[in-house]
Amino acid sequence: MLSLDKLSDMVLRASTQYKRRFHKEVSLVDPVVREVHDRLEDVDPKTLLRKTLEESRFVVVDVETTGLSAYAGDEVVSIALVELEGLRLTGEELVTHIDPGRAIPAEATRIHGISDIDVAESPTFPEVLPEVIGFIGQAVVVGHHVDFDLRFLNKICQKELLARLYHPHLDTMLLYLSWSGRVGHYTLGEVAGECRVAVEDRHSARGDAMVTAQVFQRLVPRLMHKSGTVLELAAHQYEFGHFHGV
Repeated sequence: MLSLDKLSDMVLRASTQYKRRFHKEVSLVDPVVREVHDRLEDVDPKTLLRKTLEESRFVVVDVETTGLSAYAGDEVVSIALVELEGLRLTGEELVTHIDPGRAIPAEATRIHGISDIDVAESPTFPEVLPEVIGFIGQAVVVGHHVDFDLRFLNKICQKELLARLYHPHLDTMLLYLSWSGRVGHYTLGEVAGECRVAVEDRHSARGDAMVTAQVFQRLVPRLMHKSGTVLELAAHQYEFGHFHGV
């Protein structure tokens, strides 16, 4: 297993490499944009990683999209954020449809049920971005195959804010592999079944976020005590060699 110091260095190095490649000296004139940009820049992943699980705030994220390729034209059509304090669901959430600014393919609609008509009066992603970043705040981000969700979030952050999410992130699929000893890729439905979590509203952003949150609640106590740190929990997923840039 990776040492905790080495893992921490990996997370921090990924953030600083991003800043060297993408951060530019620009004039962010809009005060709202500047404020949101500064919130992201102020995130200290090392501080978040060193907190214990019971004192940490987690935000589960799920997005529904027009397709699978964040950097090849696909966009978000719905997003859900669900808050946990420690492993307790607080009831706080942010859920909204989003106008992707393009047609939603029929094959995507068949999966998540969202059509062009459903998003016709919805806000664009730049319009809801301040609220999304404000909700995430200084939280550890959680998701199932979370790199997928973060690619879409970071794409819009890069475009609108010249910044990204530096928050540590935890993937319930990788945590499941660590607990079960299995290899491969498992869907949210498959992992939920193994964790005895009822699946409702599958392939809706809120439904998947709530299921992911409950899977997280079930998996974490099986891996470690609540007095352990986020960094120690992250080590369980990184020991499989899964360290992705998003």
